[in-house]
Amino acid sequence: MSEKLFKRWPYWIGKMAVMWSLLYGGMHLYWLLGGMGYPFQQERTADHLFAAMITSLSATVGGVLFVILCLLGVCFGLIMQYKKLSFPRWLLLSYSWGFAFSLILFIPDISLIAAMAYAFLFKFVFNWQMVNQVICLIGALLWMLTAVAYQRKTRSACEYCGRMENEETFLLVRMGKVFTIIAALAPIPYAITRFAWALNIPLGIDSQFLAEFSTLNPAARVTEWVFGLLCVGGSILTLGLIQKWGEIFPRWFPLIGGKRVPIMLAVIPASIVALAVTSAGFVFTFQFLSLILQFTTTDSIILEQLWGAVGPMVFWGPWGVSLGLSVIAYYYRRRGLCSHCGRGEKSFSPSSTIKRRNEYVQI
Repeated sequence: MSEKLFKRWPYWIGKMAVMWSLLYGGMHLYWLLGGMGYPFQQERTADHLFAAMITSLSATVGGVLFVILCLLGVCFGLIMQYKKLSFPRWLLLSYSWGFAFSLILFIPDISLIAAMAYAFLFKFVFNWQMVNQVICLIGALLWMLTAVAYQRKTRSACEYCGRMENEETFLLVRMGKVFTIIAALAPIPYAITRFAWALNIPLGIDSQFLAEFSTLNPAARVTEWVFGLLCVGGSILTLGLIQKWGEIFPRWFPLIGGKRVPIMLAVIPASIVALAVTSAGFVFTFQFLSLILQFTTTDSIILEQLWGAVGPMVFWGPWGVSLGLSVIAYYYRRRGLCSHCGRGEKSFSPSSTIKRRNEYVQI
């Protein structure tokens, strides 16, 4: 039942986006009227230098803005569900994509990616502010998928796979190798700085700062090694999106060796990382440029160590975007025949993998 419901996602995704907009708009109306639990940090202190972009607005302005956007979401979402209603297609799509990207770029801060990284050190931090960010990322996904379904419907393509008669290979699939290589290389500068600090090499920062940091945090060396290894490990796994072992488990894997890699086993984790990294990368890049160009001032010691402490995170934006695009290309390449329109290529079996070796990048 659940699998059948999932396959019919174009039918219900728009309704879910409308429901999300109604509920989240209601939450902001509650906060606007003085309700407790406003989820955005308003203090612009040194400790919150890399806060979400929405915190640049007052609670009142932010609340009014969200109530209006969510109200428009309810109206536009209902219009998109009915073909008989005539409305400019470009306006509906512009709102859907614009609202989705705004939820990704302007709402989250760096806390989500930090929580994911520190979980590997068995440090688990989760609060209401993070829950709100997850809610907004879910809303972004709902509106992106709603836009995709509407685009397919209005151009007479299959709503379930997006294919049309005699259509060429999707451009994103042809560019998948390029996006994957970019996504694999982007975290390396961050990993290099972390490995250097772990080896007591003050790369990009003062030696005194590194010494004081290590004194204040006895676990600093372990933290740097773990963060660096996470980036390197992520790069290697990213390459699996264009490698044979990203579709077929290697023979030496116990129990599952030689079997097909479930598509969602790669798509879901990579998508979560892509969203978190993109959001954090945008915040880091915005603040980095603001400090460099002196649009923002701070008394934080980070300002003196900016190039080493924050500079490598400027690559996180391209990392997240390219990872997201490479995951989409991976999914489109492996999805096989559409069960609704019958278009596409039949999924290949492990025994036929050798015939397709030339389709992979040999690294």
